[in-house]
Amino acid sequence: MKRPYKIMLILLGTIAVAVLVIVANVSRSRSQVRGVEVSIRYGKTPMLVDEQTVVDSILKTVPRLQAMLVKDVDCDVVTEAVTHVPYLKEVSTSVSVSGKVVVRATQRRPIARLFYAGKELYFDAEGGIMPVSHLGDCDVLVAGGAFTEPLREDSLNSQMTALLMVADFLDGEQKYSGLIDQIYIGSDGDIMMVPKLGDQSIELGAAEDLDAKFSNLMTFYRKGMPRAGWDTYSKISLKFNNQVVCTKKINK
Repeated sequence: MKRPYKIMLILLGTIAVAVLVIVANVSRSRSQVRGVEVSIRYGKTPMLVDEQTVVDSILKTVPRLQAMLVKDVDCDVVTEAVTHVPYLKEVSTSVSVSGKVVVRATQRRPIARLFYAGKELYFDAEGGIMPVSHLGDCDVLVAGGAFTEPLREDSLNSQMTALLMVADFLDGEQKYSGLIDQIYIGSDGDIMMVPKLGDQSIELGAAEDLDAKFSNLMTFYRKGMPRAGWDTYSKISLKFNNQVVCTKKINK
């Protein structure tokens, strides 16, 4: 076959495929929505939200979604509805070839459980807050304390920010995260910590110079505590510059 005929056949084939795609898309756009499909990436975090909760949130915003034609679906509106679910991030919406509204999202990852003003919340890895869930419970750092600032769920106040900074540091530094069970705001406003081993309190002070403070604590645990004994001190203070100051227990 001569070259011009080959080129013509290829061109005709390409046009035919393009026409079929256009016809299929036009046909699909005029068809009715065939349901909602939700896919949530949980990672290693326990399930905090299920697919039905997402569907319910969508239908609350777009109640006639499943009776609509594909061409009338506004994916941005659907995505906005899903972002109202507090456990999700990275939300995307599309319509499949079969006519289903497909929602994909990632569950946010809690790094600390916050007890504040009678409420339980989670700090997540991006610095946000979200409610606890009846579907699952995360084994994470506990945060609380003697708060003097009102709880704000739309943004972080200064005390919440300080606790989040410590929680985020421990989440990113696995060599230290195994040391601490709880962090809290003390009565004097300093950040205090409860270790996983030992019954002494640890005074961190302000949420600054965290790498140096925890490095000093680790060194003290390795070298000082074995010599002194784990039951010797009632408090370990890291708040002073490059120092570890210990308070002995009072024998009764």
